[in-house]
Amino acid sequence: MNIDVGVMYPEMPVALGPVIPYADAARGGGHRLWFGQSNIVDSHATMAALIGRGYTIPFGTGVVLHPLWHPHGLGIQALSIARLSGHSYVAGIGPGGTEFQQKALGAPLPRPAAATEEFARRLLSVVPVPLRTHPHSGQPIDPHFGAVEVGFGVLRPGMARASGRSAQWAITWLTPEAYLRDTLIPAAERGADEAGERMPRVAAIVHVGIRRLGRDPDRMAFRAVGAHLTAPHYVDMLKRAGIEVDAADPVAGARRIVRDEVYLYGSATEIVDAAERLGDAGVDEVVFNVFGVSQEHGTGAALHDLSEVLDEVRQRRVRSLLPLPTEARAHTEVTA
Repeated sequence: MNIDVGVMYPEMPVALGPVIPYADAARGGGHRLWFGQSNIVDSHATMAALIGRGYTIPFGTGVVLHPLWHPHGLGIQALSIARLSGHSYVAGIGPGGTEFQQKALGAPLPRPAAATEEFARRLLSVVPVPLRTHPHSGQPIDPHFGAVEVGFGVLRPGMARASGRSAQWAITWLTPEAYLRDTLIPAAERGADEAGERMPRVAAIVHVGIRRLGRDPDRMAFRAVGAHLTAPHYVDMLKRAGIEVDAADPVAGARRIVRDEVYLYGSATEIVDAAERLGDAGVDEVVFNVFGVSQEHGTGAALHDLSEVLDEVRQRRVRSLLPLPTEARAHTEVTA
């Protein structure tokens, strides 16, 4: 495997019990456990409760909506999770869409990317300098203190460029492989070059479902991201990527993202193959999200799918560590 793997908790937490199997899956494979914005049980409180149960694993948010937070308050939350877990914590933030900004702030942000950069700067001012790491730096993380890394939710080139200037991660959602390779990652690289910074790591949150008898992938995709397919910023991003979706017809949009392999539906082998192609395109970590399966077929089915995908990841990692058979090694030596 040439890529790291993360696990997304696919729901808003409502209690600790339903989260534990996902935490087990993450801990068992050495993966980061990611959460989104939660308006029920706060994601940071959920992480702290897991840590109290012994789940001292890496965590991340992909993403929380920063107009709902004061940067100092979110900085304390980030620092708390880092210190309690003893790992790097990825504080993923995003401004949300214009309609959300209107509701939260009374008016849309005039420059969402600039506002996100300023929020990140103020958030990191809470974190002692030795505890601010960059994942490409190779700096060891002290398990007594952990570390904080900031990520930006990235859909379009402007925010990608901002992530290069001001973040350690660019976190994407529903972004097609070619669009990542040809548009978002080069934009992040330009931003990093402009600011003299390291290129941020790229985490792609990817919706997946295992192909099984009686399943309808279009319906699972709609259950997973139907709301996103009506949101102007997601529609605009997908159109930029060459995927024609219509906010007025999210059902057709769901069919399209299945056809174009934005929603990954297939065998575990096919899904991990697609994840490795994302790695070839420049993605550092693929975060598997089984929300559509959970919504359509229940938690047990979702966890079964996740387990199959992560087992395929594990098997590939094991195979990559095994020595080549004698004949294959001899062929490699001759052709080298």
